[in-house]
Amino acid sequence: MKKFLVPTDFSETSRNALLYAIELAAELEAKSIDVVHVFLPETAGEADFIPPVAQLMESRKEMLQTFVRESLKEKEPPCCPINHEVLVGFPGDELTQASEEFDLIVMGTTGQSGILEKIFGSVSSSVSQRAYCPVLLVPHNARFQPVHHIVYASNYESADKEMVDKLAEFNKPFKGHVHFVHVRKDESSPSEFAKAKEDIFQKLFKEGEPDFAFDIAEVINEDVAEGLSAYADEKKADIAIMVTRHRSIWQSMLHRSQTKRMALATHIPLMVLHLDS
Repeated sequence: MKKFLVPTDFSETSRNALLYAIELAAELEAKSIDVVHVFLPETAGEADFIPPVAQLMESRKEMLQTFVRESLKEKEPPCCPINHEVLVGFPGDELTQASEEFDLIVMGTTGQSGILEKIFGSVSSSVSQRAYCPVLLVPHNARFQPVHHIVYASNYESADKEMVDKLAEFNKPFKGHVHFVHVRKDESSPSEFAKAKEDIFQKLFKEGEPDFAFDIAEVINEDVAEGLSAYADEKKADIAIMVTRHRSIWQSMLHRSQTKRMALATHIPLMVLHLDS
């Protein structure tokens, strides 16, 4: 994960995500961080009025420069170059397209139901579903901590070798304890735990013993997000990871909703990995 993309709407939530990204970049030895602001000019007054896009761009560029400068005021010099760019368009679409050039997106989520969450939160949940690279959603009050415990949502998709490899790659500098957690709705529902457990063991030991500690657990909870969040709190996890599949628009709406609920349910950063259909 050498190239980070950090979207900003100039809020304190996105500032916190940038500060988190800088700390994480040092741990992962990232090569660059790109801070991006995406905006869509709105017409004002008469319908045929065309806003001065060039002037708006200059204004937003100045705002972005100030945002980055102010964010770095009380920090040590970052470990890598920090670039910044203003894009025009729909934020979800622009960020998704830009994600093809990056290894990780780090973006803030308020964890609240206010106006900011309705606007920016909808972007974060959309990007986390559609992006071509992993997305790390950072709650507004989360501070970077060395990663000692990781909760990894265990299901059929997360047992995929590519996903387990991405988990191992992310965890390489930390060697954190990984908790593979399978959530079952109730005692009477069929359990896929044994199959998931077997699949994970096969993937982990395929190329020798993994260099990190791990355990595999099953949790009973009607709500997957609540079950994972409660387990993460119990284990004092520093980050949660879940896998989502790139799907058709109707199927992705359901998964996007689950991703957003998980982001709102936990107070720790949530990384979303993508498994191609």
